[in-house]
Amino acid sequence: MVNLSSRNKRVIKKCVSYFFLVLFSAFFLFPLVVMVLRSFFTTEESIAIGAGLIPDTWNWDSYAQALDSEFLKYLGNTVIVLAANIIGQPLTAAMAAYAFTKVKFNGRKIVFTAAMCTIMLPSILTMIPVYKIFVDLGWTNSLLPITVPAFFGGGFLNIFLMMQFIRGLPKEMDEAAVIDGAKTIHLMFYITYPLIFPVIALVAIQSFFFAWNDFMGPLMYITDEDLFTLPVGIYNKFFTALTPLESMPNVQMATGVLILIPPMIVFMLFQKQLVEGVTLTGLKA
Repeated sequence: MVNLSSRNKRVIKKCVSYFFLVLFSAFFLFPLVVMVLRSFFTTEESIAIGAGLIPDTWNWDSYAQALDSEFLKYLGNTVIVLAANIIGQPLTAAMAAYAFTKVKFNGRKIVFTAAMCTIMLPSILTMIPVYKIFVDLGWTNSLLPITVPAFFGGGFLNIFLMMQFIRGLPKEMDEAAVIDGAKTIHLMFYITYPLIFPVIALVAIQSFFFAWNDFMGPLMYITDEDLFTLPVGIYNKFFTALTPLESMPNVQMATGVLILIPPMIVFMLFQKQLVEGVTLTGLKA
């Protein structure tokens, strides 16, 4: 009876846990389900009062309208920004982390302390000074303000995370490589980088999501519609319409579904690397 009772308790506990998991999952997935279903509405159905959730007829034209020349143009600009961030941030952050950790130079502690202080600064405080710098450089109304900074580490937090990894590596490997004649560049690219690949992958994936969803950067620096990225371009396309009919809510929903697909694919493909990088970062920190 005791075993049966304890077994019943475990079953009840699991049932309650699964119930709340399903409940919370349904709560958070409901807006996504609504977006997908409404993407199949016609424009007239989407602006009608009390249209419901299920379309009368499944309309695929909204996806054809969403994938127009403007969307592809914005997508092309976004791909350029993504490439710069995915390559630039992990590469330069790893180089800076290696320099702070392994290379001895005058003023290293002062530079490190000053850089650490930047983590505590809210981004809103640096927004206007950074904008003024780009204006003086003549970079506004171009993709340079949202691509070139990626080649400066992408923020000191990325550098600090990689430093924690590098500090945990055994020094004997570097010493053995130096005895064999390896230079600093070889130590960095052929020994250190492969060993800290989980955190490099983590920074690259985070860079992808940040660049894909970045709205404020392109909005601040770009006024030429031909250079808009997807977030700003879609906002400019739909939310400047004068009437509900012109805004085409069904096409908006179809566009939202299309924008969700790449991040979902990236997350599913690199979920293991993302979780591993976060876990190991927590252990190192």
